[in-house]
Amino acid sequence: MLHLNQDGVEVLMSRYKNNYRESYWDNYDLIVWNKNPNGFNSVSGLFRRNAWGLMQRFHVNDKGVWVLPKKYVKYFR
Repeated sequence: MLHLNQDGVEVLMSRYKNNYRESYWDNYDLIVWNKNPNGFNSVSGLFRRNAWGLMQRFHVNDKGVWVLPKKYVKYFR
């Protein structure tokens, strides 16, 4: 698991963005959106930037840390 504070999340957000994916804030939640046409039929589907995609929501814990899966480590190299 990847444990990030607010500065780490800001770095992830700047390096993660391209035409098919992006991340943004929803209050204190981190939303990661990937363009995918299957988002139309999915519970976690979200229409954004004129396309359907799948989103993942990461909540901040009581220590002020966001816990993300290991697949996001590659954006810090």
